[in-house]
Amino acid sequence: MRPPPAKLALLGQPVAHSLSPRLMTELGCLARRKAAYRPCTVAPERLAFAVGLLRTAGFVGANVTAPHKISVIAHLDRLTPEARRIGAVNAVKMSRGKLVGHNTDAAGFADALGEAGFSAKGCEALIFGAGGAARAVAFALGRLKAREVSICARRPQRARALARDMAALFPRTAFRSARPAAAELAVNATPLGRFPHDRSPAPASWPGCQLAFDLVYGRRTAFLRQAQGLGAQTIDGTSMLVFQALRSWEFWFGPLGAERRGLWKKRLMRKWTRP
Repeated sequence: MRPPPAKLALLGQPVAHSLSPRLMTELGCLARRKAAYRPCTVAPERLAFAVGLLRTAGFVGANVTAPHKISVIAHLDRLTPEARRIGAVNAVKMSRGKLVGHNTDAAGFADALGEAGFSAKGCEALIFGAGGAARAVAFALGRLKAREVSICARRPQRARALARDMAALFPRTAFRSARPAAAELAVNATPLGRFPHDRSPAPASWPGCQLAFDLVYGRRTAFLRQAQGLGAQTIDGTSMLVFQALRSWEFWFGPLGAERRGLWKKRLMRKWTRP
């Protein structure tokens, strides 16, 4: 008898717009492994129940998206060192009866920067947002040796907390109540530009920005259009989505090996990114 498909899920709100189910189906085909990846709309008050189902219903693992990347931690048994340092989880797996949280967003963001040919070493960076995705981006930029990372968000208290946590690891991370005069890299890690916020105003960019990176994927947001008008290179979040998905797959099913990972990356990038 053939083994049943590996049960995977996406927990978030909203999730109807997500490309992750199609992307994970493609990964299953590449791996020749049947996987049933189910997007699940989970309201914050239902998160504990949803995580409980992962434990009892035979799930191999799950991805976690907004608004649960931070709050899900309280419902897990343990974290990988990466997730613990970042303070956010976007991938969960069942391991020996325990739910383990991991973060593949930080590495996925770093991979996407590398794919775009941008070196963050020594740069001044500004992150809009203070949620789970912003935490991963700040961690990645610190590890990539950015000269300074500034955090700017609509909720100053959360932005201060993020800057404080990251400054313990990377001292040149700071909260900014106002945008700095210049930054070579600007990252939108807010929901602005993403369904259902696609008509919301975008954070402003400025002359001198070399790269504007919007974690929103699959659309040219106002953030990117504005930055492009000022002469900056722009990329959306599709490449990050692909890279973090590959790393989630490895977290669930084991290392792919450098050669196979490279081949899959090229195939997925051709299919899922736009010129």
